[in-house]
Amino acid sequence: MELAALIIAAVSLVVAYVAVRRAGAVDQRLSRLESSLYSLKSEIMEQREKLGEELLDLRLELQRQKGGLQFAPSMTIAEAMEVHPRVAEVLAGFHLGGCSHCAVSDVDTIEGACQTYGIDQKSLMVALNGLLDPVGGSTGPAPVRATNVKVTF
Repeated sequence: MELAALIIAAVSLVVAYVAVRRAGAVDQRLSRLESSLYSLKSEIMEQREKLGEELLDLRLELQRQKGGLQFAPSMTIAEAMEVHPRVAEVLAGFHLGGCSHCAVSDVDTIEGACQTYGIDQKSLMVALNGLLDPVGGSTGPAPVRATNVKVTF
């Protein structure tokens, strides 16, 4: 009887050893698959971002071709910056995005940023759309006037 118990115990140990080895192999395969999945997810996110940028470019180009390119309160800051390179200067003139306590996110809308920071939306829209209307037929952008900026020396 002792011999049977000893044989059963030995077989049990061998079975347990084999099971642990297989579990280790499965764990390694799972780790490799997780790594591959993470790489694929990163690649998909990269492609998604790239396609989003291309879609924005196409939308803005379509508006340019229609002749109806204008800044709108519903535009995100990123979209506005795609329209004209001097948008950042105009926003800085209205004290938006120039420092840590007034930073705006690229995904914020112009309207949302105005509401959050108490900026006169109408004045900001006039200044932004002024970038698209050359002054006196010049090729440069219109001068930017920020009415709510106080300069002290």
